[in-house]
Amino acid sequence: MRCFLGTELPQGVKKNVGEARDLFGSLDADIKVVKDENLHLTVKFLGQIKERDISKVDVLENRLEDLEPFDLEIRGMGSFPNMDYMKVLWVGAGKGGRRFKEIISKTDKALVKKGFKKDKNDPVPHITIGRVKSGRNKELIRSKLKEWEDRNFGSMKVNNITLFESNLTPDGPIYKKIKDYEL
Repeated sequence: MRCFLGTELPQGVKKNVGEARDLFGSLDADIKVVKDENLHLTVKFLGQIKERDISKVDVLENRLEDLEPFDLEIRGMGSFPNMDYMKVLWVGAGKGGRRFKEIISKTDKALVKKGFKKDKNDPVPHITIGRVKSGRNKELIRSKLKEWEDRNFGSMKVNNITLFESNLTPDGPIYKKIKDYEL
């Protein structure tokens, strides 16, 4: 099964992020946008794992218990890996972002000890809104990202992370919640 860890978004934040996603989806560019039901804050992509390995993720129950729930501002936009070579369009985090990075780092360290792959990149709290499929109208995408680079999308309470299964279909992935890990 293909799995990842993330944090669900409240409706208000999801609506605001969805407006940005819709704007980028309407541009004359090759962008495949993420469906509303799949918008989430990314913690860690686990990839293909065996069902029996889900129990290894339970190490998070002990690793996250010293973290308290906190407020996270959803703010700004960018792209991975960078603005010159855009593959993923994302909405980021403002106030509280450092605490979310701590969750990402602690999660990664705990899961590496259980045999999962270490993330190569520095943690960046983000919500993927679309994937750029070609360089067509790259300048237009870049200019819109610049316009939205400091946009506030609202705030949310982070009090858990969720293990999701991601089933790939021709119409896009379908996410199924497996388990929550409370802070």
